[in-house]
Amino acid sequence: MKKLFSLLLSVALLGLAVACTPSPVPDDGQEQGQEQTDTPDEPETPETPETPETPETPETPETPETPETPETPEPVSFRLMSFNILQSTSETAGREWASVRKAACIKMFKDIKPDIVCVQEARKTQCADLATALTQYSQIKYPKDGIESNGGQRNLIMYNNLKFLVVEWGKFWFSEDGTANGGRWGDDATTQKMTIYVHFREMATGREFWVYDTHFFAKCNLETSRPHCVEMSLASIKEKVGDEGVVFFCGDLNLQPDDPVLKPMFDYMKHAATDAEESDGVGAITYNGFRETNLKVLDHIFYRNATARTYKVVNSQTAYGTKWISDHYPVYADVEF
Repeated sequence: MKKLFSLLLSVALLGLAVACTPSPVPDDGQEQGQEQTDTPDEPETPETPETPETPETPETPETPETPETPETPEPVSFRLMSFNILQSTSETAGREWASVRKAACIKMFKDIKPDIVCVQEARKTQCADLATALTQYSQIKYPKDGIESNGGQRNLIMYNNLKFLVVEWGKFWFSEDGTANGGRWGDDATTQKMTIYVHFREMATGREFWVYDTHFFAKCNLETSRPHCVEMSLASIKEKVGDEGVVFFCGDLNLQPDDPVLKPMFDYMKHAATDAEESDGVGAITYNGFRETNLKVLDHIFYRNATARTYKVVNSQTAYGTKWISDHYPVYADVEF
């Protein structure tokens, strides 16, 4: 009995303990007695979309190379000579062409080495002698009497045939109509003077220029004939070459540099003796007349649209085997354009 009573007492105490234990608070935080509703599931956070790949920056196209500025072409340069060689029939003892002056002149050409030579008064036989001895030169020539079969004086242009080509050439006389017999202006009715001109092309560059070789009257009325020579020469240059072309005008003008008749020439062109960077000077004698007195400056090199670097008078009386190779001294200029 006693055991039964103890068992019952334990059951009663256990029930009392359960009844006195408070109910647990809902875990969703609602007060006791409120209706509990289901808490919806939180929506899934959408996946962050992948950041699209940054497109590749296109390559910067290569900057095209700046075309090279064309180089300034090399200037055409050459040595230009004018020389009244004196015809072979004007001879006195010791000044003969065949036995004395020919060898001296050839030696001078080989020494100075001009590229272009404007020769006055060369007779047919003299032209042939020069052609035989100086094969590096070709010749453009014409007789002042207009008769090629005659042996008289010629205006002659010799040129280096390895350096220059002839584009064209021509001639005119100092007369009323520009022909050999068209109303001569010289005081001597037999006097004829002329000009030949050559249009050259330099082989290396293809650039072109003109050279005039002339001989003005010696015996004439200064107030009429020589001004006509200047006028006709400038008219031809302006017609053939034009104001922009390169031209050289050379010869025995039988006028000194300070003569007013030459002023139009000085106005339109430059003169190698006065404008060259290095010059023997405008007063350097070019005509000796085979004497020591009454010396003059009669030979000239004019030019337009070019530059003269040097101007020299070849007046050596010892280098070529005779005191005078002519009654004129050769003159030359180193020119370029």
